[in-house]
Amino acid sequence: MAEDRQNEESAARRVEVLLDGAGTLLTVAAGAELTAMARHLVPGESIARKLHAPDFEFLMATAQWVREQPGREATIRLRFLRGNGKFIYVYGTVRAADQGVHLSLQPDEAAAARRAAQQMRHVVDGSAQGIIVRDNTVALYFNDGFAALLGYDSAQALYAVGDSAVNDFIHPDDRQLVIDRIKARTEGRPVEPHYEIRLLRRDGSVVWVDVQAAQVNWDGRPASLSWLTDITARKQAEEELIRAKQAAEFANRAKTEFLANMSHELRTPLNAILGFSEVIENEMFGPIGAKRYLEYVHDIHVSGELLLDLINDVLDLAKLEAGKLDLHEREISIYAVVEQCLTLLRGRAETAQVRLAAELPPGLPPLRADARALKQILLNLLSNAVKFTPEGGTVRAQAGITARGTLRIAVSDTGIGMSAADIAVALTPFGQVDSQVARKHEGTGLGLPIARSLMRLHGGDLTIESAPGKGTTIAAEFPACRLLRPAA
Repeated sequence: MAEDRQNEESAARRVEVLLDGAGTLLTVAAGAELTAMARHLVPGESIARKLHAPDFEFLMATAQWVREQPGREATIRLRFLRGNGKFIYVYGTVRAADQGVHLSLQPDEAAAARRAAQQMRHVVDGSAQGIIVRDNTVALYFNDGFAALLGYDSAQALYAVGDSAVNDFIHPDDRQLVIDRIKARTEGRPVEPHYEIRLLRRDGSVVWVDVQAAQVNWDGRPASLSWLTDITARKQAEEELIRAKQAAEFANRAKTEFLANMSHELRTPLNAILGFSEVIENEMFGPIGAKRYLEYVHDIHVSGELLLDLINDVLDLAKLEAGKLDLHEREISIYAVVEQCLTLLRGRAETAQVRLAAELPPGLPPLRADARALKQILLNLLSNAVKFTPEGGTVRAQAGITARGTLRIAVSDTGIGMSAADIAVALTPFGQVDSQVARKHEGTGLGLPIARSLMRLHGGDLTIESAPGKGTTIAAEFPACRLLRPAA
């Protein structure tokens, strides 16, 4: 049975032809695997059309030789013309026949295998995908594509670095994972063939690669073959999506907290306004003119101002985000603006038992800016400082010209301070470090974002230096071009 099967397989790889004495094809019969080759052999035509010219002459001489003595046969190597115009090597066994000669053609499988191997080598070497064969410690082969992933011009340039440095090219956080999986793979143990790792490029940068690995036999020993595809762009896109999602979630949480906080903030002054005005309207303490009414009128006024401040903050932020807040610039005295703001905050500071101080050097030049915006910036910084400074603390306003010629106005306090994460939250619209609805410190969380946006409209910026328990310094720095004359 095995012999019959072998004969069938051999017949499937042969083309049997009958030639007359001049080399004309009389009959053609092909095995199942060589029908394509047989299509180029047409009865009635000369086989010379399909053979290299010297090989045809050799075939005819061989045919003459086998016909000279009964029972002779010879196997010769011929070059056969394929449909693409290229020659392939075939073996031809020539035997004498009644009408001429019988020729049995069979491809030179060794030559075909060498050609296929050479073509595959060209494909592998020229692949843009990184390919590496390695064991646990040494690279046995890698192509130009793998070298390119690491920032080298060619595999030859990478070989010069040393094939034993293969693990050094893997990111330290992924190195042990790769070593463990290669060890398991070369030992024949089941292991995940598909994973993603980071490689270290020649310049120290990181490249993400998708790895598809398999066990192979290399020079008689087990090894790991890996195909590596650069997925750095995909990873960066994924990270951007994650950051965008986190930012959107944070913004959504901030707005939710803002709505909860605003409902509390707006309800408090509105309740006071409605309650005290109702008391006055109904003359619950007697005819209007009683001293108690004056206290309520004062409370109504304070609550109205608070409500107005809250609404103005929201409106200002909306204008700033829409880019519709225009600056009305004029010459401003820093001394006058700082003094006005301190005067407005002095009552609140005394109530909180916080000391206000100013340190302004003489000779500060006038500033070209929007007076209302500058006042709002300083009031926001000062009111925040007073709000978050415990009793007995100090809030200090300072100003001066920097070495770059810019004007720096800073507000420092001895308050509770903030961490780096707290600062990021505080600069986010509606973000509040202490964000519980029933919180100790009231406010919308818009003061610092509005102040920073107003500073950027002036071409400057806001910087914050702070640490928990060590106070905070917030500086507003205006560009030198806004100073109307050099500092004295």
